[in-house]
Amino acid sequence: MTRPVPACALTLIKRFEGLHDGDKKTPILLEPQRCPAGIYTVGWGYALFHNGQPVRDQALAMKIWRKRWPRGFTLKDADDLLLRTAQEVCDRVCRLMLGVELSDSELGALVCLAYNIGVGEVGGSPDFADSSVRRLILAGERYAAADAFRMWRMGTVDGRKVVLQGLVNRREAERELFLTPVLP
Repeated sequence: MTRPVPACALTLIKRFEGLHDGDKKTPILLEPQRCPAGIYTVGWGYALFHNGQPVRDQALAMKIWRKRWPRGFTLKDADDLLLRTAQEVCDRVCRLMLGVELSDSELGALVCLAYNIGVGEVGGSPDFADSSVRRLILAGERYAAADAFRMWRMGTVDGRKVVLQGLVNRREAERELFLTPVLP
């Protein structure tokens, strides 16, 4: 049986992703919107991909959006997509942390991080699977792992890696959640 995605993860994802809507003139429908890194997303920061690559072209984003949601994409669709995607991320994070007991706050923080940077596979590209956060938790160094969240504060803007204040804020919130003690 899979472990349900902690509610604290969904709350944090919603807080930092925000509800993306590329056309505010159609309040019921949520169109793709370009994020600060130049990737088109829908709903609660769900990145659109084409041929394994994030979509950076508006026309392609709209084509994918119309094909996937021919009747339009609503807040209910956004919430359903977030829950489904976050559960997939949670399942993959749990597999990567096999043998490590995690509190809901620890798992919630890891799911929020992995939702943003990608879960990946061990030995792949820079993502959660190969992160210092994961390696330090596996080594039993939880406080060092909490500090390692701060390493994931860079984004690509106009082809350059830069520190994004939104990511700095997000990583601090994830770190704080990770360090939240389990209440009796």
